[in-house]
Amino acid sequence: MYFKTEGVILARRNFAEADRILTICSRDHGKIVALAKGVRRPRSRKAGHLELGNWCRIFVARGRNLDLLTEVELKRSFGIVDFSEQKANKIYHLLELVDNLTAEKQKNLSVFILLVGFLKRITDGEDFRLLSLTFKIKLLSTLGFFSAKNIKNSNAKNLFETLENADFGKIKEKIKLTDRSYLKLLQFLDSIIENLTQTKLKTSRFL
Repeated sequence: MYFKTEGVILARRNFAEADRILTICSRDHGKIVALAKGVRRPRSRKAGHLELGNWCRIFVARGRNLDLLTEVELKRSFGIVDFSEQKANKIYHLLELVDNLTAEKQKNLSVFILLVGFLKRITDGEDFRLLSLTFKIKLLSTLGFFSAKNIKNSNAKNLFETLENADFGKIKEKIKLTDRSYLKLLQFLDSIIENLTQTKLKTSRFL
């Protein structure tokens, strides 16, 4: 059985002599893991399409133990325009968050749309502190781990309700925070995420 979908490459690891196992946030099937055979060979046509953070159209064959990626077509490589290590680290941070917080084969179109939208905002040069803060709140809310309705402090509740429910354009207009406030809020959210996943965020230290 074959299926086609779109997906963002979240993670990858080498396998055998020339293969890679890819973790992909897909539009139609949630997070999937698939084997890309031969992509580490110098002449592989797929290799350049399967970089971390790339948004691709993919064709996958269902396998008994592991799905097989048979074809790939690049839609957008978010880090390639004005590439910098700093931009790459921001992209990798969002990928790690989605990878750590989502389970395999649980369709969630909202997570896919959220990830693609915020990867675009990174390439547009948006303030990453506000972007990261907003993405984490919206991701946690979408997955059912967070709701501003449960916060009792009225000032904090208003802030988190805006971050959770408003679009990013409105958030930029309404939210003005000090450096200290950003630091405290991001540390707070990272601690929630690490407690949920029982895993330290590896990319936080590079931001």
